Amino acid sequence: MATLNKRTHSIAIRQAEWIEQGIKFLLVGLMNTSIDLGLYYLLTRFIAAFAEASVLAKGVSYAAGVINSYLWNRSWTFRSEDRSWRTFAPFALTNLIGMAINAGALWFGMQSLSLSETGGLLLATALAFIWNFSISKFLIFKR
Repeated sequence: MATLNKRTHSIAIRQAEWIEQGIKFLLVGLMNTSIDLGLYYLLTRFIAAFAEASVLAKGVSYAAGVINSYLWNRSWTFRSEDRSWRTFAPFALTNLIGMAINAGALWFGMQSLSLSETGGLLLATALAFIWNFSISKFLIFKR
Protein backbone atom coordinates (compact mmCIF):
# COMPACT_ATOMS: atom_id res chain seq x y z
CA MET A 1 0.00 0.00 0.00
CA ALA A 2 2.87 2.38 0.79
CA THR A 3 4.29 1.84 -2.71
CA LEU A 4 0.95 2.76 -4.24
CA ASN A 5 0.79 5.97 -2.20
CA LYS A 6 4.35 6.89 -3.24
CA ARG A 7 3.47 6.25 -6.86
CA THR A 8 0.26 8.29 -6.67
CA HIS A 9 2.17 11.11 -4.96
CA SER A 10 4.84 11.03 -7.68
CA ILE A 11 2.21 11.25 -10.42
CA ALA A 12 0.53 14.17 -8.65
CA ILE A 13 3.84 16.01 -8.39
CA ARG A 14 4.51 15.52 -12.13
CA GLN A 15 1.01 16.72 -13.01
CA ALA A 16 1.45 19.81 -10.85
CA GLU A 17 4.81 20.51 -12.53
CA TRP A 18 3.19 20.24 -15.99
CA ILE A 19 0.41 22.62 -15.01
CA GLU A 20 2.86 25.11 -13.52
CA GLN A 21 5.08 24.95 -16.60
CA GLY A 22 2.08 25.26 -18.92
CA ILE A 23 0.87 28.38 -17.12
CA LYS A 24 4.35 29.91 -17.15
CA PHE A 25 4.72 29.05 -20.85
CA LEU A 26 1.41 30.78 -21.54
CA LEU A 27 2.45 33.88 -19.57
CA VAL A 28 5.76 34.06 -21.42
CA GLY A 29 3.81 33.72 -24.68
CA LEU A 30 1.63 36.68 -23.74
CA MET A 31 4.75 38.71 -22.96
CA ASN A 32 6.28 37.70 -26.31
CA THR A 33 3.15 38.74 -28.17
CA SER A 34 3.27 42.13 -26.44
CA ILE A 35 6.92 42.57 -27.39
CA ASP A 36 6.25 41.47 -30.98
CA LEU A 37 3.26 43.76 -31.50
CA GLY A 38 4.74 46.68 -29.55
CA LEU A 39 8.07 46.62 -31.37
CA TYR A 40 6.35 46.21 -34.74
CA TYR A 41 4.21 49.25 -33.99
CA LEU A 42 7.22 51.30 -32.86
CA LEU A 43 9.31 50.35 -35.88
CA THR A 44 6.62 51.01 -38.47
CA ARG A 45 5.32 54.22 -36.92
CA PHE A 46 8.44 55.92 -35.58
CA ILE A 47 11.43 54.74 -37.64
CA ALA A 48 11.30 55.97 -41.20
CA ALA A 49 13.37 53.10 -42.59
CA PHE A 50 10.65 50.63 -41.53
CA ALA A 51 7.65 52.73 -42.56
CA GLU A 52 7.55 51.09 -46.00
CA ALA A 53 9.13 47.80 -44.90
CA SER A 54 6.44 46.26 -42.73
CA VAL A 55 7.51 42.68 -43.49
CA LEU A 56 11.07 43.43 -42.38
CA ALA A 57 9.71 45.16 -39.27
CA LYS A 58 7.59 42.09 -38.54
CA GLY A 59 10.65 39.86 -38.90
CA VAL A 60 12.61 41.99 -36.44
CA SER A 61 9.74 42.17 -33.94
CA TYR A 62 9.02 38.44 -34.18
CA ALA A 63 12.71 37.64 -33.66
CA ALA A 64 12.73 39.85 -30.55
CA GLY A 65 9.76 37.89 -29.21
CA VAL A 66 11.51 34.56 -29.88
CA ILE A 67 14.69 35.71 -28.10
CA ASN A 68 12.60 36.87 -25.13
CA SER A 69 10.74 33.56 -25.16
CA TYR A 70 13.98 31.58 -25.16
CA LEU A 71 15.46 33.49 -22.24
CA TRP A 72 12.34 33.34 -20.04
CA ASN A 73 11.39 29.76 -20.88
CA ARG A 74 14.94 28.52 -20.37
CA SER A 75 15.42 30.18 -16.99
CA TRP A 76 11.90 30.50 -15.54
CA THR A 77 9.46 28.05 -17.13
CA PHE A 78 11.70 24.98 -17.43
CA ARG A 79 14.54 26.06 -15.11
CA SER A 80 17.14 24.71 -17.48
CA GLU A 81 20.65 24.78 -16.08
CA ASP A 82 22.10 24.66 -19.57
CA ARG A 83 23.48 28.17 -20.01
CA SER A 84 24.91 27.56 -23.44
CA TRP A 85 23.42 29.04 -26.57
CA ARG A 86 23.46 25.63 -28.29
CA THR A 87 19.81 25.20 -27.34
CA PHE A 88 18.84 28.46 -29.04
CA ALA A 89 19.03 27.16 -32.62
CA PRO A 90 16.63 24.24 -31.97
CA PHE A 91 14.37 26.60 -30.01
CA ALA A 92 14.28 29.12 -32.87
CA LEU A 93 13.63 26.33 -35.40
CA THR A 94 10.82 24.97 -33.20
CA ASN A 95 9.23 28.43 -33.13
CA LEU A 96 9.49 28.81 -36.90
CA ILE A 97 7.79 25.44 -37.34
CA GLY A 98 5.23 26.59 -34.76
CA MET A 99 4.58 29.69 -36.85
CA ALA A 100 3.99 27.47 -39.91
CA ILE A 101 1.67 25.22 -37.89
CA ASN A 102 -0.20 28.32 -36.72
CA ALA A 103 -0.66 29.71 -40.23
CA GLY A 104 -1.50 26.31 -41.71
CA ALA A 105 -4.03 25.50 -38.99
CA LEU A 106 -5.71 28.88 -39.48
CA TRP A 107 -6.02 28.23 -43.22
CA PHE A 108 -7.19 24.61 -42.71
CA GLY A 109 -9.68 25.56 -40.02
CA MET A 110 -11.27 28.28 -42.12
CA GLN A 111 -11.09 26.55 -45.52
CA SER A 112 -11.64 22.87 -44.72
CA LEU A 113 -13.50 22.94 -41.42
CA SER A 114 -15.53 26.08 -42.26
CA LEU A 115 -14.60 27.67 -38.94
CA SER A 116 -15.06 31.37 -38.42
CA GLU A 117 -11.94 33.50 -38.32
CA THR A 118 -12.09 33.45 -34.51
CA GLY A 119 -12.52 29.68 -34.49
CA GLY A 120 -9.61 29.29 -36.88
CA LEU A 121 -7.43 31.54 -34.74
CA LEU A 122 -8.29 29.55 -31.61
CA LEU A 123 -7.49 26.27 -33.36
CA ALA A 124 -4.23 27.66 -34.76
CA THR A 125 -3.13 29.08 -31.42
CA ALA A 126 -3.94 25.86 -29.55
CA LEU A 127 -2.03 23.65 -31.99
CA ALA A 128 1.01 25.95 -32.08
CA PHE A 129 0.98 26.15 -28.26
CA ILE A 130 0.91 22.34 -27.95
CA TRP A 131 3.74 22.01 -30.49
CA ASN A 132 5.98 24.67 -28.94
CA PHE A 133 5.36 23.55 -25.35
CA SER A 134 5.90 19.85 -26.09
CA ILE A 135 9.13 20.31 -28.04
CA SER A 136 10.47 22.80 -25.47
CA LYS A 137 9.62 20.55 -22.51
CA PHE A 138 10.70 17.17 -23.89
CA LEU A 139 13.53 17.97 -26.30
CA ILE A 140 15.05 21.40 -25.80
CA PHE A 141 14.86 22.00 -22.03
CA LYS A 142 14.51 18.42 -20.80
CA ARG A 143 16.12 17.73 -17.47
